[in-house]
Amino acid sequence: IVGFGGMYNPKIWLSKNDLITESEITKMYDSNQLGYNVLRLMIYPNELDWISDIDAAKRAQELGAIIFASPWEIPAHMSEEINVNGKLYDRHLKPDSYQEYANHLVKYIKFMKDNGVDLYAVSVQNEPDMDFTFWYPHEIVNFIKKHGNQIKEAGVKLMAPEACGFQPEYTDPVLNDAEAFDKTDILAGHTYQGFIDIEESSYVKNRYDYICSLYNKKLAASGKTWWMTEHLFNEGEKESDSSKWEFQKWKYNLSTLGKEIHMCMDGYCSAYIYWYLKRFYGMIGDSDNRSLEANGEVLKNGYILSHYAKYATGTIRININTGDLNVLGTAYLNRDNNEVSIVLINLTNDDLNVSIPLSGIKEIDAIETTEEKNMEKAITGELNESDGAYVLVSKSSITSIRLNL
Repeated sequence: IVGFGGMYNPKIWLSKNDLITESEITKMYDSNQLGYNVLRLMIYPNELDWISDIDAAKRAQELGAIIFASPWEIPAHMSEEINVNGKLYDRHLKPDSYQEYANHLVKYIKFMKDNGVDLYAVSVQNEPDMDFTFWYPHEIVNFIKKHGNQIKEAGVKLMAPEACGFQPEYTDPVLNDAEAFDKTDILAGHTYQGFIDIEESSYVKNRYDYICSLYNKKLAASGKTWWMTEHLFNEGEKESDSSKWEFQKWKYNLSTLGKEIHMCMDGYCSAYIYWYLKRFYGMIGDSDNRSLEANGEVLKNGYILSHYAKYATGTIRININTGDLNVLGTAYLNRDNNEVSIVLINLTNDDLNVSIPLSGIKEIDAIETTEEKNMEKAITGELNESDGAYVLVSKSSITSIRLNL
């Protein structure tokens, strides 16, 4: 498990009041606070905008964060209009601009490095199947084959294809072309087109099965990983009736973001990155009147992500079975093999006394977040050295447990 984090609010889309301050980066990325460790940046098409993200990225890096970046729009002079099945896209990389675009990405990497930010990875394109800059799947493959090494030689890992719904139409060509796959370090994508509601739709179930098969089917043997690099949960955002603002409600947060992170981790995901870190449906509140907390204060989503960031980052996921479909659990082993952590999501309306039948437990501690509590100490106890331990898991809660062996 590489880690958890979110998208740095881009200056070209949001007002100054909703940009992230260095103190807010500290709140989210300090290991003694929320403890995130992955920050995603936008590669702006205009080079003059690059400097605006430096201070925050440097602060996150100082706190131990991994920084990666994705381009949305390519520079206008490299772009052409293209008609795809009757739909007009106003940005498409011209065939004779591939080298110039690769140079553009390398220049960004070097600019960040010269200003103190060592990027971990760069994506070829954010959502090439959407309205930002359109790429055909074979174009992604060809670009990686021709220019992947040039980008990697600048000192980063290469991410692709980062399609909107982890579309097989975009993901499979990268996986199945030996040269493109060899040059792709991280298989990235988003879960917008369905992932958690597998009981309600065969379409979603098929997408979930496809995404979760990627690791064992192809990636593990090559030492590669898949990352979920963007999603958000904002149901009710456009409603004028505040009672319909689901994103403010604890059970919605737990059963969407909490459940999705669990399902991604259970499906062999190595990093989970939310959309805007600072937004009324994000990790900390913004200036929007729909924000349940004041500007810069932690929202419930922020605590949910923190449970995983603090207890799963840098570990190896191990198998766990709760025996209850409404109690979701993932477990993690540290690299010294002397600490197991567990993240449990209790979707029921009952408090549960959960036993952990693991021998050799020397110490147990746990924290919980509920509708009323934010990462407060949970009630735990040791049974005996051979029987394991127990923790009281509150109704409708997320609880993180650490076991020292």
